[in-house]
Amino acid sequence: MTAPPSKTILIVDDEPSVREVLIGYFEHQYGPRGYSVESASDGAEALAAVRRRRPALVLLDIEMPGMDGVEALRGVRAIDPKIPVIMVTGNASSRVAGEVIKDGAYSYLPKPVKFQYLDHIVATVLGPSA
Repeated sequence: MTAPPSKTILIVDDEPSVREVLIGYFEHQYGPRGYSVESASDGAEALAAVRRRRPALVLLDIEMPGMDGVEALRGVRAIDPKIPVIMVTGNASSRVAGEVIKDGAYSYLPKPVKFQYLDHIVATVLGPSA
């Protein structure tokens, strides 16, 4: 039997200001529902966190130094293909969007993130009880 997924949301972005805004949002919206929020500043850190915790959701920036988000997405898929990953990027290229969806991303959000849209996607991923 596999362990139930943790109630952790992992935010991965190399920009501290973006991480802080997203962490604040998720702590406010999902903290009261029992979720904890973790963050990582690059792909390698993200994969280490996924191995440790098997998060309920990963928000993953595409453009990061070192291991980019596309590579990190493939890494998450290799660790556990059931973990939903929402890709976030400042570069709203439809080619990149198609590529990450093909690679197993659940969804794709352009920056700046519109919280109304993020809310909708996260509710779809985590379910109404989240």
